[in-house]
Amino acid sequence: MNSRPSPIVQQAPIVQPASGFSRRELLARSVLATTAVLAGAGARRALAQTVGGGMPDSIAATGEQLRKGSLSVAALVRAHLDCAKRLQPQLNAFILLLEDRAMRQAVERDRELASGRDRGPLHGIPIVMKDIFEMAGTVTTVGSAAFRDRRTEQDATAVRRLEEAGAIVLGKTNMNEFAAGVSGTNAVFGDTHNPWALARSPGGSSAGTGAALAAGIGLGGTGTDTGGSIRVPASWCGITGIRPTYGLVSLAGVFPRAPSLDVAGPLARNVRDLAYLLDAMAGFDPAYPGSALAQPRGSYTTGLDQGVKGLKLATVKNYTYRDVEPSVADAVKAAAETFARLGAEVSEIEIEPLEGRLDYGELFNKVLLFEFNQVLGERYRNTPNAAELYGPIVQKNIEVGSRVPREDYERLLKERPALTAEVKSAFREVDALLTPALPTVAPLLSASAKDYGRGRQFTIPFSYTALPSAVVPAGFSPEGLPIGLQIVGDHFQEAFLLQVAAAFEAATDFGQRQPPVHCDWRGR
Repeated sequence: MNSRPSPIVQQAPIVQPASGFSRRELLARSVLATTAVLAGAGARRALAQTVGGGMPDSIAATGEQLRKGSLSVAALVRAHLDCAKRLQPQLNAFILLLEDRAMRQAVERDRELASGRDRGPLHGIPIVMKDIFEMAGTVTTVGSAAFRDRRTEQDATAVRRLEEAGAIVLGKTNMNEFAAGVSGTNAVFGDTHNPWALARSPGGSSAGTGAALAAGIGLGGTGTDTGGSIRVPASWCGITGIRPTYGLVSLAGVFPRAPSLDVAGPLARNVRDLAYLLDAMAGFDPAYPGSALAQPRGSYTTGLDQGVKGLKLATVKNYTYRDVEPSVADAVKAAAETFARLGAEVSEIEIEPLEGRLDYGELFNKVLLFEFNQVLGERYRNTPNAAELYGPIVQKNIEVGSRVPREDYERLLKERPALTAEVKSAFREVDALLTPALPTVAPLLSASAKDYGRGRQFTIPFSYTALPSAVVPAGFSPEGLPIGLQIVGDHFQEAFLLQVAAAFEAATDFGQRQPPVHCDWRGR
């Protein structure tokens, strides 16, 4: 494994503040931008003094300052870019920083606010983008040497929607090559490091997004999740994430891993911010064949404050606590008790397929890897120097996937609707299920494939049944490593899952703690 950072970082010239404001608007909105975009420590001191020694850490709080004029988008984005560069040697969270592009957009967002145009909650909000989403005019490597120079001229639908909502992409984040794995390791661009403990995995494959957000870089970000690649970094980095129902978020312009399992979704540092991001990302897209036609309407922020009183939540017998580290089990048990104190009815139920018949190992090897071989296998086998351009995990995935008999794959797909219906039947009794996001805290980056493979027991079954799953911080291990709670609901119940997650978040302080490696807006 390569633990040394090897980023592609685009350097940008100094960006001057926008012109064309009235004198009052210049005073209200642009003084901070003028100082913040100047190079060096003086700008950072000016920024810290202007915002009172800190930066807002949520989308709502940031938006309030932007609209009051006490903070400019240019200063906000400049501060986050500076932090990204400062922490890159430790975290290696980015493959590409889009510094010039981000600052140009920041100046434009300031102009828009000054002229009365407000795009909504994400106006001027800095976010990070997993390097699997295409962005026009940028390189989209998918974490691979084979795609190191792959430049696209279109935006993924999710990118377009986020930017139309006003968000500004700081850069493309590091990831497991072709999203193959949950470790956050990458032999080409270097491993991503967990800000809670740099020798530990941040989780993958959306590793850079998880590490960046946990460290305070950006106010939200994107990930993809085939077998857990949103939920794993959310859990191991101590942030929030949601794997939406299959088809809720368009995958047009997103490189596939296993098309029948792939979804895209947001990660953030709190539940409300997740809802804002999902508002922008979700929606039918005719450009994506898997897009769901019947989608809920309205904002995912609606109902976040309704609590859980009277709701029925459940752990799963012979599943929720099976083969789980003691600190993880204790955190989930404490979470169940918290929900009970908040007025929910918490019980234990049986879901027979989860006791073994829904075999996550078979699903991974025979469904996920069969489809991955269909996506990439031919390209790999027709590449003369494939062994040099594709990493060992990708090579192994293709080898295993190529040996899966098509009849085995088709048999599993035929069984899939019945298995899904059995699991879904639980929601006739209860409103949501509670499980660990993962059975362990973050392992060392050098851990074995077997250690990383344990996590699939709580992620792949819900990927296979296309059920939405939210992850929220639920505690810490004795070593101080984050533990994530997974909340699973019925299809298209994302708003409800976020309501449950928000109630838990409001009753605890786990998501408010900062890792040792984080943006220090005051002292830099």
